[in-house]
Amino acid sequence: MAKLKPDAGRSTEIQAIGTVHSALISLDSSAQLRVLRYVADMLGITIGTHAEPPPRSHAEDHADDQAAAVTVSQQTATETDELEGISPVAVKWMRRAGLRPNDLQSLFSLGVDEIDLVAKKVPGSGNKDRMRSVLLLKGIAAYLGTGVARVTFEQLKEACLHYNAYDRSNFSAYLKSLAAEVSGTKEAGFTLTARGLTSATEMVKGLLPT
Repeated sequence: MAKLKPDAGRSTEIQAIGTVHSALISLDSSAQLRVLRYVADMLGITIGTHAEPPPRSHAEDHADDQAAAVTVSQQTATETDELEGISPVAVKWMRRAGLRPNDLQSLFSLGVDEIDLVAKKVPGSGNKDRMRSVLLLKGIAAYLGTGVARVTFEQLKEACLHYNAYDRSNFSAYLKSLAAEVSGTKEAGFTLTARGLTSATEMVKGLLPT
């Protein structure tokens, strides 16, 4: 058998394409597809059977664009309603932390004039741990409402009493031990530091249902 030239295989393929095209050109599309299937079956090969969709009209594209715009508008309106009452600073914090208003409703009283801590319980096995939790979470509540994570002494004491975290004898000592996360005084109030805000964020995420 004579050896094919380097381009002989390619030429043979082109000739076969021309032959098939000439044989099918006079048939309608359904007949063309049947013939191709029959030949493929005879050769034991598989070919794609999905025809490409017909081109879309300008009116169809415009209708889809309008529907998408309405959906985005509705989503934006819903998000705006959910974020009502939350400070812009806290909104940015929520987005960075990947938190949504619905996530926080089990912990904080969103949608009211003064956002507050409403969790059923706070983490901690002892007074000191629970006091820290109260302080961090109350700081977040204030942050959500005002953009400043600051809690007054009266607010802290009231919340500690509610969550069984108030130890009068050791209250001041506990506060001093939290100096890295909270700064301030009894008279000026207590504000979360950058580290405190980070700790509070991690605590909030840990309290959310998975």
